[in-house]
Amino acid sequence: MKKIQITAAAALLALLAGCASVQTAQGPNLNNLDLTNDGKTIAHINVQNWGFYFLWMPIAAGSAQSVGKTAWFSEDAVNVPDAVAIATREAGNLGASKLVDLTSDRSSAMIPLPIPFLFYMKSVNVSGNAIK
Repeated sequence: MKKIQITAAAALLALLAGCASVQTAQGPNLNNLDLTNDGKTIAHINVQNWGFYFLWMPIAAGSAQSVGKTAWFSEDAVNVPDAVAIATREAGNLGASKLVDLTSDRSSAMIPLPIPFLFYMKSVNVSGNAIK
C-alpha cells in the first residue's frame, strides 16, 4: 500500500511540474497586417512560465535557460525579467531588431493543501510584437 501511495504522489508531482513555453503568431496568422507602425512585423510572441514553490523556494519551475524543461529545486525563473529574456531571445532568433508593445502579468496563488500558507503556484506571462 505504501508503494502505491509513493508512486501516486510522484506521478502527481510530475504532472504538476512547472513549465516555460513560447508561442509565436507569424506569417498567415497575421493576415498580412502589421502590428505596429515602427517597422515590418515579424511575429507576435507570448511567453508563459509557471511553477510551484514552498514558501519562497522553488520546487518545480519552468527553466528560463531551457524552455520547455522543468528546473527542480534550483531555478527561480518565474519572474518578469526572466520571461522578458526569453521573449527577447526568441525575437532575436526570428530576426527581429525590436520587441515593442511589451506587456507582462504575474500572479501567485496559495495551495491550501496539505498546510495552508506553505505552498504556492506562481505564474508570469509576457507578450510583445517582434519587428524589423
